[in-house]
Amino acid sequence: MEYSFDQLDQKVKEIELEASAVLASEDMKLLQVAIVDQEDIYSYVMKVKTMQQIFQEKQKTNSGMAEFALYWPKTQKMVSSSSIYGSTGIKEKKVLNNLKDGKWIISENEIYFCKKYETKWAEDDDEPYLIIRMERDWLYRIKNMASGFDGGGTLCLYDDKQSLFPVNSESAQIQGKMKELDNEPGMHELSIENGRYQVVTSDIAKNGLTLVTHYPLSKMLLPVNNITYITGAVLSVALLLGALYLLMYNRNILMQLNMLTYKLKRVEDGDWTTQITQLPDNEFYYVFDQFNHMIIHMNELFNETLKEQELRMQAELEQLQLQINPHFLYNSLSYIVTVAEEPDAVRGMAVHLSRYYRYCTKKKMITTIKEEVSYARSYLEIMAMRKRIRYNIDMPQDIGELPIIPLILEPLIENAIEHGLEGCESAKQIEIVIRWTSDQDVSFSISDDGEGMTKEQIAVLRERISRKERKEEESVGLWNVNQRLINYYSKSAELGFKRSRWGGLTVYFTIRPERKAEIAEGKIENNAGINCR
Repeated sequence: MEYSFDQLDQKVKEIELEASAVLASEDMKLLQVAIVDQEDIYSYVMKVKTMQQIFQEKQKTNSGMAEFALYWPKTQKMVSSSSIYGSTGIKEKKVLNNLKDGKWIISENEIYFCKKYETKWAEDDDEPYLIIRMERDWLYRIKNMASGFDGGGTLCLYDDKQSLFPVNSESAQIQGKMKELDNEPGMHELSIENGRYQVVTSDIAKNGLTLVTHYPLSKMLLPVNNITYITGAVLSVALLLGALYLLMYNRNILMQLNMLTYKLKRVEDGDWTTQITQLPDNEFYYVFDQFNHMIIHMNELFNETLKEQELRMQAELEQLQLQINPHFLYNSLSYIVTVAEEPDAVRGMAVHLSRYYRYCTKKKMITTIKEEVSYARSYLEIMAMRKRIRYNIDMPQDIGELPIIPLILEPLIENAIEHGLEGCESAKQIEIVIRWTSDQDVSFSISDDGEGMTKEQIAVLRERISRKERKEEESVGLWNVNQRLINYYSKSAELGFKRSRWGGLTVYFTIRPERKAEIAEGKIENNAGINCR
């Protein structure tokens, strides 16, 4: 019932929209001008034929629309999809005497929609009406579609409960009883000679039609009784299957749940190598397989965490060793003694030394790029006072507050000075460049103008710092920085090497600083020891 009424209501809207589209078309305007201006007969006939072709095409492509017609009341001219001159179809109908703009009209068991074409250039023009007649066969199909039960019937009523289509005796009795009911849509029960019936009425559609379905209650209860019998049989079978399922559950599912529980307790007790070796051929295969993968992944994460802790501890030990070994500090103090008569030089060295050692003694796991660069600048200033070194740091201001793990730049700068500048008498340039990349990553490069390295030497160095284990006789600086970058960020953050623009060596790496928000919210610990060298 609801679907049929929706279809009827939708078709009413389609017809009203179609009427508006026709009257708003340019062809309609040209035809009206031809009639009003009394153009020559040839031009008039051609415009009439064009309009008739439009009507015929719309009639073919729109189900539920049986006829289109234009009617001029004063001259009684008509252009119809059936005939140009209206010898058949709507021309012979009484509906022409009751035309109203934008109204639905039911006349002689036919349903029409009328819409007036209004001209604005003259008030006394013969303004035509567009008339669209609904197709009775389509309405009959909609009526029959509303019936949902065998043995029931449908009515299509209008005005004072009159039927749009012929009815049988049973439907005629229902139709007569309908006059006693109110016009509210819904369900009702009626009694006629054949027994009691349930009647369902729809709303009144915009075109004035009401759909009514009626079913004998005796036939309606028959499916209910059948459902009762079927439900009883299904419940009996379900109880039997339930008993069998409980037996299978106790022997199979419960046993495998006990296995999973036992293995989880093993993990809880510290056994990180336990595995479920016997995988069943059922739903638990996926659960057990995922358990095994989870244990393997946990072991990998545990080992990586241990590795990071070892690297951090190693870096902290090296920093303590640097603090205990007074070589760096003695050289700096010797410089102060040398320039004792120059207060500005003494003050500058003291300031940079204090900044250098203050940064080393901080207890932070994460710092900012600005602080890391400030620390590197202090180191470069100290080295520039002691040696013939010139340096340049190029960094946009908006990068400074991004997070980074500490003590990354200083070991690379120290390596450039020790192996780049000190190995070449004319070398004296250090350049640090920090930039945004097109992928919103941050790239770092440290360049010198020393002798540089050959491709073979770079390949050997890359292989050495990429190993998970370092030999004792090998330098720890580059290896430590490379391993920390890979462990904290990813493999993509490892160190790279290339020739600098002066012919020396450029060490570079790229990171994605994506943990700043988590650090600010306290989701990442910020109290671990800093890895000073």
